[in-house]
Amino acid sequence: MSKHGIIEPRRLKGFRDYMPDQMEKRLEIMDLIRREAALAGFRSIGTPALEYAETLMGQGSDETDKQVYRFKDNGDRDVALRFDLTVPFARFVGEHQGTLIFPFKKLQIGDVWRGENTQKGRYREFTQCDLDIIGADTMMADIEVLSVFIRILSGAGCGGTTMALGNRRILSGLIAARCPGLTPVQETEVLIALDKLAKIGPAKVADLINAIPGAQGGADQLLADLARHHADGDSDLNYVRSIVAGNADAEAEILRTEQVLKILRQIASGRSVTLRLDLSVARGLGYYTGIVFETTLDLLPSLGSICSGGRYNDLAARFTTRELPGMGGSVGLDRLIAGMEELNQISASAEQMVFVAVATQDAWDYGFSLLNQLRNKNLRADIGLVPKLANQFRHADRIGATHVVTVGTSEVAAKTAALKDLKTGTEVRDLSLADLFSKL
Repeated sequence: MSKHGIIEPRRLKGFRDYMPDQMEKRLEIMDLIRREAALAGFRSIGTPALEYAETLMGQGSDETDKQVYRFKDNGDRDVALRFDLTVPFARFVGEHQGTLIFPFKKLQIGDVWRGENTQKGRYREFTQCDLDIIGADTMMADIEVLSVFIRILSGAGCGGTTMALGNRRILSGLIAARCPGLTPVQETEVLIALDKLAKIGPAKVADLINAIPGAQGGADQLLADLARHHADGDSDLNYVRSIVAGNADAEAEILRTEQVLKILRQIASGRSVTLRLDLSVARGLGYYTGIVFETTLDLLPSLGSICSGGRYNDLAARFTTRELPGMGGSVGLDRLIAGMEELNQISASAEQMVFVAVATQDAWDYGFSLLNQLRNKNLRADIGLVPKLANQFRHADRIGATHVVTVGTSEVAAKTAALKDLKTGTEVRDLSLADLFSKL
C-alpha cells in the first residue's frame, strides 16, 4: 500500500499480461522456433530494446515513424524503442561486420513496440521471432528462410496456413507500366496503399493511389492486373510478363519467383502450409526489394498475417559501404497465439505432473528428498505448501497434477510411498521408491 492508499491495478492500452496456459503455449512455440532454427544453422543474437532514434526512423513508412515510441532520455539523447527486429539487426551487422562470418544466419526473439491502434491480435507491445540471412542475394537464401518458416508453421499446431508470396520488383515493374513517371517516393506511396488492399478493399485503395500526383488514371488498371489469377489461386505470371516486357529487373524476378515457388511447394508437400503466388502482397515497410510474403490461418484469415517478411538488399547500406543483401521474416507470436485462442487450440498442458503430499510434520524431510529425486529423473514435480492433507490434494487437482505421491510417518519408516492417479482414482500403497519411479 502506498501512503496515498491502494493503487488501482491496471494496464496500459495495447499491453498484455499472460496467464500460465498462454505463457506455456508461447514458450512451446518459441522452443519450436529455436529448435528448427538451430537445425538449419541459424545462430541466436540479441540487440537492445532502445536505440538512437536516427537508427530507426525513416526505415518503414511515415505511418510507421508516427507509431515509434520516441523520447529524450536522462542524458538528453534522442532515443526510440525498436519497432521491429530487422532495422536493429542492420545496425548490428554494420557494427560487428568484422567478426561475423557471411552469409550470416540469424535468429532473434524479442519484444518490439508500436503506438498503433489496437485490435484483435494487434498490440502495442508484441513479440517477434525473426530469421534472417544476410550477405547472400541468391534464390537459395530466399528458399532457406522460407523453408524453415514452413517447418515452424506446420509444427505449431495452428491448423492449416497459407503463405502468399509476392515480389516488390515485379510489383514495381507493374506500377512503372501503369503509372509511368513516378518518383521513388511516389512509388513507395503506391506500395503502401496497395498494402491496405486486404483491410479496406480495392475501391478505397484506388482512391488512395489516384490521389498521388503522377498516379492518376493508372490505379484501376494496376488493380485489375493484380486481380488476375489462375483457377488454382496463383497470380497470372504470364500475363504480368507481357506487361513488364523490357523491364530487366522485373523479368529476372519473375524467373526467380517461379523457381522459388516450385521448390517451396516440394518442401511443403505433406505439411499444413499451402503456397500461393499473390503479386498484390506488398508489405508496408519501405525497405523490401524482392520477394515478400505473408501467412494467414486458413480458419481465421481475417486475423491478418501471422508470419511475414521478405528480401531487403539495401537496409545495411545505412551503416556500412559493404554490400550485404538480406532476406528474412518474422513469426508474430502474439497474433498467432490470439488466433489459436480464438480457434480453441490452446489447452492446459497434458504433460504428466507429480504432486508430493506430506501427511505428517515428521515427513517433510523425506517429502523434499523424494521431490528432488523425481526432478532428477526429469519428472515435473510439485509439493504441498500447506499443512492439511485434504488441502494439498485439493490444490493438486486444481493445478492439474496427474498423480499424487503421499508420504507420512509410516512411509518415512519403511522408505515407501503411496501413489494415486488423479484421472482414474486408482491408489497403490506401500510402493518401494524403485517401483514408484517405474510406475511414473
